[in-house]
Amino acid sequence: MAGLTSGANSSVTKTALDSVFYQRYAPTPGPQFTNARDNMVFQQDSTDRAAVIMEVFKGVGLWEDTPEQAEYKGDTPLVNDQITFTVAKFTKKFHITEEMIEDDQHSVVRKAIAQMGLKAGVTQNKTAIGTYRNADGTTLTSDGVALLSASHTNIAGDTIDNTISGAFAVSTLEEGINLLVEQKDQAGDIIGHEAKTLLVPPALFKEAVEITESTLEANTTDNQKNVFSAKYGIRVVQSQYLGAAAGDGGADDHWFLMGEFHSVMRWVRVPVQTRLLDGSYQENGDSVYRGRFREVYGAVSYEALAGYEGA
Repeated sequence: MAGLTSGANSSVTKTALDSVFYQRYAPTPGPQFTNARDNMVFQQDSTDRAAVIMEVFKGVGLWEDTPEQAEYKGDTPLVNDQITFTVAKFTKKFHITEEMIEDDQHSVVRKAIAQMGLKAGVTQNKTAIGTYRNADGTTLTSDGVALLSASHTNIAGDTIDNTISGAFAVSTLEEGINLLVEQKDQAGDIIGHEAKTLLVPPALFKEAVEITESTLEANTTDNQKNVFSAKYGIRVVQSQYLGAAAGDGGADDHWFLMGEFHSVMRWVRVPVQTRLLDGSYQENGDSVYRGRFREVYGAVSYEALAGYEGA
């Protein structure tokens, strides 16, 4: 049994416990840290099914020069490359014994509830960032290859490379920006994705801010204006679940650049829910506080995203 061992009464109410739980579950993060609820890093959506089935959409191509009195040029939108994301269920519970209440150990209960709320958020964030952490391996897109790959294919039949060639630096950031700008969509047309968000592990955060936000060009003695801060306004965010300390594919040299319309997704089936089971209905007198949520994360397509998979 998972629990705290040392009847429930009116001082242990769901409202009181929830107020402690949610204070730790969803604290307001600093602007430099990302999480599963960040809609610049994860496109947010909901689902009413146990699995999300997505297809890649190819819209119409470029408009065509049409002679006077000629028919309008036609095109046929297509969908292809179906991919399925299965919703996962996450749960945790613990027992509040009669003795804890009798001995007035309410601070112990509050600490346990706070820890439970904290770990709910940690579970969401670490699992979500795993989509990026494993971008060169187990995170697959609808064309069957890893999210970061030199062999993506679009519906038009083009081969697309969304990998950046080297470790984070002024030159490779420029390379990544140009990759997004010149990247072809599913119809084979260059859309011109504007780099909006730079995601890095903590080991790269300082350098990323210096390169993107300094007034003058970083890491040089030349007194030149910094084009990244002057023209692009890229938002820099970090995640402690992207670097080597997180394990599971993390590395301190991973970094990602994404535009507004990338397709790394978070689908919520059931948001975090809690329930207090009254001890008067349990044979041993324990009250049980439990929580659950159901959601899934995944990448539909390569579009509007580029990154470096590490050395």
